[in-house]
Amino acid sequence: MSHPTLELKRAYLALRRALEQTIKPFNFTSGQFDVLQFLLHGDGMEHRELQRRMAVASPTLTNIVDGMVREGHVVRYPDPHDARVKRLYLGDAARKLVSSPEFCAAGDALVAKMFNGFTEEERREFSRALSRIEANLDAG
Repeated sequence: MSHPTLELKRAYLALRRALEQTIKPFNFTSGQFDVLQFLLHGDGMEHRELQRRMAVASPTLTNIVDGMVREGHVVRYPDPHDARVKRLYLGDAARKLVSSPEFCAAGDALVAKMFNGFTEEERREFSRALSRIEANLDAG
């Protein structure tokens, strides 16, 4: 048995490879997909918070977001309480894409492949375990 950190890293890398293949037909990079995912679950997020969650440098995120803004997938607005702060929102192009039957089917197929052979209870337990690992590590 290998070390748990290596096992988790190997599973993460396998997911990233499968994800890259899944999103390739939609002309997204994995970084762009990460932005979509985070904004789908937290529209209006501050640039700085998204940077923290994605664990990337500010210039890296700026480059990713700039391209997405040009394509209409992301919109930047100043924070209503502090104009120095920029908030990021899903643009109309992204909303249309993520609700398309093709995009949803591709995501469903990836999740089905990832959980092939798992029971529903195993899937729930896996999600609970990942949440616990995240909480443990974030607690310091």
